Amino acid sequence: MRRTKDSAEARISVLFRSRQQMEAIAEALRPEILHPAGEKARARITKRGKVLKLQFGARDSSALRAIMTSYLRLLVAAVNVSRSLRQLEVTQKAKRARKTTSKNQRDLR
Repeated sequence: MRRTKDSAEARISVLFRSRQQMEAIAEALRPEILHPAGEKARARITKRGKVLKLQFGARDSSALRAIMTSYLRLLVAAVNVSRSLRQLEVTQKAKRARKTTSKNQRDLR
């Protein structure tokens, strides 16, 4: 966090497992960037490879803390949804593989 006389700034970089996951999370945060809730603080997102960079600026440290907390909560929620969907996909693939294996074994009898 950097604080100047009349403002405060912070930057956070998040490394994701894949570019696809990073893009999905960035897209989930996009509405907040396009339509900010107030005028005391601002946020900016940049992407590079598998890294999502969040840059925050605010009039004071309280506003900075508020905007960072909001974005980090949204980020964590989006990551949790992404993780749950990935687990569901793995589970479904495993179920299909077991069904196929069972059917093939029955056909061989």
